[in-house]
Amino acid sequence: MALFKRDAVSDAFQHAWHGYSTHCFGGDTFHPVSNTCDNGFGGWGATTIDSISTAIMLGKGDVVNRILKCISTLDFTKVAGGARIQMFEVTIRHFAGLISAWDLLNGPYRAMAKDEALMKSLYSQMIKLGDSLSCAFDTPSGVPRNWVDPALCKSDDGTSNTVAGAGTLILEFSRLSDITKDQKYARLARRAESYLLNPHPSEYEIWPGILGSFLTVADGDLINTKGSWGSLADSFYEYLLKAYVYNSEEFPFYLERWLAAADSTIRYIGSHPYGHPEWTLIPYWEGDKTFNYMDSLSWFVGGNMILGGMVTNNQTLIDYGLSVANTAGEIYHSTLTGLGGEFTGWTTDCTGDWAANCNAENSMRITSGEFKLRPEVLETWYYAFRATKDPKYREWIWEAFEAITTHCKTETGFSAIQDVNLPGGGKKLDQQESFLFAEVFEYTWLAHLEDDRSEMHVQDSRTGLKNTWVYNTEAHPFRVVGTPV
Repeated sequence: MALFKRDAVSDAFQHAWHGYSTHCFGGDTFHPVSNTCDNGFGGWGATTIDSISTAIMLGKGDVVNRILKCISTLDFTKVAGGARIQMFEVTIRHFAGLISAWDLLNGPYRAMAKDEALMKSLYSQMIKLGDSLSCAFDTPSGVPRNWVDPALCKSDDGTSNTVAGAGTLILEFSRLSDITKDQKYARLARRAESYLLNPHPSEYEIWPGILGSFLTVADGDLINTKGSWGSLADSFYEYLLKAYVYNSEEFPFYLERWLAAADSTIRYIGSHPYGHPEWTLIPYWEGDKTFNYMDSLSWFVGGNMILGGMVTNNQTLIDYGLSVANTAGEIYHSTLTGLGGEFTGWTTDCTGDWAANCNAENSMRITSGEFKLRPEVLETWYYAFRATKDPKYREWIWEAFEAITTHCKTETGFSAIQDVNLPGGGKKLDQQESFLFAEVFEYTWLAHLEDDRSEMHVQDSRTGLKNTWVYNTEAHPFRVVGTPV
């Protein structure tokens, strides 16, 4: 059965890839209803490169070879239409995709690296992109700006960046330094991260490890107290833990900061809908006040907590992450489509707008029903399955995958849908982000990879197995260099 399901994932990947490569190959984002293409990420082939690690793991040699050929033709000093590139998105999609391909094709998938010239080009292109992205750090503080013109090696005039924008660099830039033996890349990311590890002003660290969402590029100071584990900050918290998984000797303080943030989340932030103390959601905050809404990006926190518990042997963290995972299950199983929406709201006390007819059956609801093919719930369920081996989490992943193929499929790909509580999801929104390939297909495939000891699996240190790979926020695997944890 697991082989059948992996084959189904492979078929879905191939269906989407055929549509994209027919109508948009080398472009950034494909629109699978109108069959049009846009280059909102600079025209460097966001979907092409973001697909490569999944294509490698699925054994799609022809696809991988075509992507490598495309990579060899790109000029990372020029942007389509003379526009700028977005530092954050290009780092997690393009830069990480190149690095991951290098690691995989020089590791367990070496047999797929048949063209030496293309591998040499991959290596040089990885460095060229790292150099172009490095231009963003040319600020008084070393905190990068988020928009960069690589042709001039100049960032824009922005005065601030997000916590995620400054704090989601340490894996990619450290890995390039370790591959090339040139520490200049890692130094850039560490300097930017230093302002988040030792935040100033101190009152903007709302609870231990928990920050606002923005900091200045002039001096690295935080400038607000509004935040979340979702948009604008999510992968900053994610990378504190994953930096430690990547190199446990180099990044123990990152783990300390992550543990502080995790503990503060459990103590002060996490919330439970009325009548359901067993369900956990992660609200937004401003100062020390929380607001009971949660975006879909925040669902990754369940898997992040579980990973933290697995590598530190902390059952409290695992149980907390499982509570988040189970809450996502309740939401997905409550909709007409079997998929979750973009925002969830809830009440803890049935007051205010929730007062009328409020009870334990309706104290949590989807407040924005769009489904944008986001992977964070599948990601959390994968970690839940790895920690518990409870087959329900793998089955939930499969049910969500089937719901995507039922409600989102078009003749040429898969589209975001209007509302998970409308029949068939309502209108198809003509948007297929690259993370469909990078994350949705990959986590579904990994969940059905039967070899429990496969090095590509996230491992639970309590079993004696250690993590030799760590997945970036776009699910690109990097080879661990420190003592595995």
